This record gives sequence, structure tokens and C-alpha cells, in this order.
Amino acid sequence: MKKQGGWTGIGVLAVVLSAAMGALLAHYIVSSFDRTTAPVVQWGLLTVFLLPMGFAIQLWVNLNSIRETKGLSGSERRRIRVTVSEKTRQAQIALSFYMLSAIIIAFGLWFSPASWKIYHAVTVFTGLSLGISIASFFLMIHEWREISNFKSKVFERSIRNKQLAKKLEALNPKGE
Repeated sequence: MKKQGGWTGIGVLAVVLSAAMGALLAHYIVSSFDRTTAPVVQWGLLTVFLLPMGFAIQLWVNLNSIRETKGLSGSERRRIRVTVSEKTRQAQIALSFYMLSAIIIAFGLWFSPASWKIYHAVTVFTGLSLGISIASFFLMIHEWREISNFKSKVFERSIRNKQLAKKLEALNPKGE
């Protein structure tokens, strides 16, 4: 699958489908509620965004630490700089989305006890945001694995280079 600025078509499709499924599920759940009483505000929904938000922050920190990886050649460092910039931008977008969604949902929940329409709209938006959060969470786990694999390969290469240098040093006579 072709990447555009670090995004893959499958990743975007997964996020869109998750958003649609979350919104539809929330719509059907809210539609089944008894509307004779005022809606009960579910403030706990905001805590759902804490896990992916923390994960996005951790991913951002790990991405920035890759820039200081030792043992890279000049061309590898240039290539990794571009990749890290794309991945960092994605983590920043995800983090911004989580915070903005939490703020919008908080304001919506604040005003929702007065109206079922507002509550319905806020709940559908919450389902949509939750679907996006779940999909992006799994995409971030994939990115995290790539980072770990990269770091371990660079570390293994560094160890191999040190061992090779020791062997070459052992082959050279000390008197020369």
C-alpha cells in the first residue's frame, strides 16, 4: 500500500470505518433510551481519551529520541529525519484530536442535560471520536513496534561492528 506523508490507505480506511461504526453504535444506543426523563450525563466518557492521549505522548517522546540514535551513517540519519518528522506530525495530530474531542465532548455534556437533541449529538460525536481513538491507538501500537525494531537493529549492528573491530584488531600484529 502506498504511503502519502506517512499515512497508508489501509490506515485511513480503518480510521474512517471505526469512526462510522462508533457513530452508528452510539446513535442506536441513544435512540433506545427512554426520553421521558432528562438525559444522564456520562462524564466518565472523557476518561476514555486518557489512554490514547498518554500513548500518543509516549510515542512522540520515543520518536524524538530516535533522532539522537548513535551508530547511523549520514545518509541513514537524513532518511530517518524525514520519517521521524512524518511520524511525529501524525502523533501531534492524534494528540490534538484527543484533546479537542475531549474538550468538545465536555462542553457538549455540560449543555446536554437541557436537551435530548444536544445529548444525542454529543453521544454520536463521542462514538465517532471513540472509534477514531481505538483505530488510531492500534495504528500507534504498530508505529511503536516499528520504532522498537529499528532501535534493536541499530543496537545489534553496533554490537556486530564492535565485535568485528575486536577481531580485526586481534588479527593485526601489535608491533606494526
